[in-house]
Amino acid sequence: MVYLQYQQQVRLRAPTMLIAFGGWPDAGEGASGALRYLAQKLSAHPFASIDPEEFYDFTLVRPTVRFNALGAREITWPATQFYAWDSGDQEQDLLLMIGVEPNLKWRTYSQVVVDLASAHGVARAIVLGALLDAVPHTRDLRVSGSFTNDPDLQQKLGDLHVRGSRYQGPTGITSALSLAMAEHGIKYGTLWAHSPHYIQATHYPKASLALLHMLDEVLGLRFDLDDLRAAQEGFDRQFQEALAKEDELQAYVRRLERRYDLAQEERGPLPSPQDMVKELEDFLKRRRTDGPASAGEGGP
Repeated sequence: MVYLQYQQQVRLRAPTMLIAFGGWPDAGEGASGALRYLAQKLSAHPFASIDPEEFYDFTLVRPTVRFNALGAREITWPATQFYAWDSGDQEQDLLLMIGVEPNLKWRTYSQVVVDLASAHGVARAIVLGALLDAVPHTRDLRVSGSFTNDPDLQQKLGDLHVRGSRYQGPTGITSALSLAMAEHGIKYGTLWAHSPHYIQATHYPKASLALLHMLDEVLGLRFDLDDLRAAQEGFDRQFQEALAKEDELQAYVRRLERRYDLAQEERGPLPSPQDMVKELEDFLKRRRTDGPASAGEGGP
C-alpha cells in the first residue's frame, strides 16, 4: 500500500530533519507551534504528506469541517505534512515534519517516515517535544534532551548544558520513531521543552521559543524569532494580570521559583519526586474546588 503522497519532488543537501507531533508529546503546542512558526518564517514549501486513513482512529482524533470561500463544506483530516527548505549558500537544508501523533500502526508509520528520510539523504533528525513540569513561568524554560546516537549532537548539547533524561514508562510516537531511525543508521536526537503545568493554554509561545532558540544554537542558523518573542510578551502580560488576582497560585509559583533556583545553583537536594507529586495533586484538587481565574486561552 502507498502511504506517502507527493505534491512535488525536491532536492535537498543532506538535510537535518526536524520533527514535531501534536497531541500527547506537545504540551501547549510547544513543539508543533515551533515548527509551524519556522515553516512560515522560512517560507518552506510542502512537498509530501502521509495518508491518514491507516494510522488514525477518527473517533479519537476527529477531522474538522468548515466552509470554504465558495460556501462549500470541506473536511480537514489529521495530517502529517513534510516541508522542504533550501538554505542557499548556507548549505544547511532543512526537512520539516509536522504531524499529529497517530493512534494506530506506529511501527508501520515510523517506517514510512524513515523511508522518506532515507530517500532524501537526511543526515540527522531532531525530534521536538513539550511536556508539563513543576517549573515556574518566571524563569527560563528548561530544555532537556534524550539519548542520541550522534556524538557531535551529544557534544553540542553537553556544551549547552542540556541534561539528558532517564525516564522509563509509557511513551509516545517520538520514542518509536527515534528508535526506528537508529535501527536504519540515521543519526537522531530529541529536545523537550518543560512548560509550567499550571498554565493551560492552546499555545504557550515560550515553549516554542525555547526549542527554536536551542535549535539555533545546535544548527548554527539564525532564525528570525522576533514575532514569537512578541507573542510571548503579550501572553506574559495577560497571564500576569490574571495571576495578580490569585494569591494561592502566586504563593505556589514562589515555591517553584525557590526549587528551580536551588537546582540551578546545585546547593542542595531537591524534594523527592513523591513529595512534589503529592503537593501538585493537593494543589490541583484545591484549584478544582475553588475554580481558577481566567486569562483567555492562557488563564492559570
